[in-house]
Amino acid sequence: MSYPIVLEDEEKIVVIYSDEPHQYVEEDNGVTIYYSRLWEVVKIVIKKDDKHHIIRL
Repeated sequence: MSYPIVLEDEEKIVVIYSDEPHQYVEEDNGVTIYYSRLWEVVKIVIKKDDKHHIIRL
């Protein structure tokens, strides 16, 4: 599988960087970041609002 993978639905944008399980989670201002045991980013979840959205070109 080729990473990163970007998924989008009506409520959130998910960017997956790895299939490793997450061990740590940080959340700030509608953005949740999941980290591996070695503190590498595994996944980012962004809640959609006026500031966070995907622009398609």
